[in-house]
Amino acid sequence: MINPRSKVDVRPSISPIPGGPLAVVTEDVSEALRLAPVWLHAGWIDVIWRFRRTRLGPFWHTLGIAAFIITMGVIWSTILHQDPGQYFRFVGTGIIVWGLIASFITDGTSIIIAGQSTALSMRFPYVAFAFAHVWKSLLLFGHHFVLYILIMVGTLHSPGWTVLLAIPGLILAIANGVWMSLLSGMLCLRRRDLGPAIASGMQIMMFVTPVFWPKDMLGPNLGIAADLNPFYHMVRIVRDPLLGIVPDPVSWFWVLGTLVVGLLVTFWSYGLYRDRMAYWY
Repeated sequence: MINPRSKVDVRPSISPIPGGPLAVVTEDVSEALRLAPVWLHAGWIDVIWRFRRTRLGPFWHTLGIAAFIITMGVIWSTILHQDPGQYFRFVGTGIIVWGLIASFITDGTSIIIAGQSTALSMRFPYVAFAFAHVWKSLLLFGHHFVLYILIMVGTLHSPGWTVLLAIPGLILAIANGVWMSLLSGMLCLRRRDLGPAIASGMQIMMFVTPVFWPKDMLGPNLGIAADLNPFYHMVRIVRDPLLGIVPDPVSWFWVLGTLVVGLLVTFWSYGLYRDRMAYWY
């Protein structure tokens, strides 16, 4: 018989958010936006700690990309019989933009796994991990953008006012980066083997996407392969304005469509499995 006077250890419990997947997503996105100062600071500190005790800091990563651009520019411009100045602008800008887009997925595979201690100690919105990752990638992109300026000055090329079209293109790429990093983080939290597989897949995708070579070189028969590649359109709406070229409107519609479909699939999956994700660690 239980003594009614005995002390019972009553601890508060956290119940799942009532409602369907949409309510769960809405609640977590709102909470993540409210925590913006937290993940903005976390992304900034992550970049600092990644390159701590180095003199050049994040510019070491920029120097690595610069060496890659120079190597690829010299070799591929000779192989493809391209004008060196024009090709350096094309491949240099393409690699910088591709690096931003690819980082959303390849580095996003570990964002939720790395946040294990935070996720298990409190009800923390996993969406905030994606926001912090996109912010960190954008900070590194800012360092890499110095290379773009040097390439434009070195080749005596001015993109003109068309360069302003890169701003909405970059915004769309960042918006896509949120769902791409969140989706890859969820998948790799559930299936850890997907991390190396995704990294290898993105390396292959870099060479089948028109980053090092113009799409026109595929010819009319194989050109459709690039047209069906959403990564090509994401690169194009940012790279073309930086080169002084107005992007094809088709690329804008492709990126917008990718954003809508990606957000629907990712957020619906997130809403369904959000309260199970803590058990996947």
